[in-house]
Amino acid sequence: MNWKILAIVLGILFILENLIIGYGTYLVIMEEKETNDCYYNFCADYPEARYLDGVCECYDHDMLGELVLRDTRYKR
Repeated sequence: MNWKILAIVLGILFILENLIIGYGTYLVIMEEKETNDCYYNFCADYPEARYLDGVCECYDHDMLGELVLRDTRYKR
């Protein structure tokens, strides 16, 4: 009788683990999609871009070669 309870508990833990891994994979794919949208669509005209925490920043070089913030977009 004890092995049946153990099998049920392990089955539930297995399902929960797979759900958490699936949700984590979904979050990574969405973050990569937003990063690519920032780099290749929004900041396509600028040589440098940065995407962090939902903020897309486009940078350009000034006369001395330093990076200067030129455009910013926030995640909607």
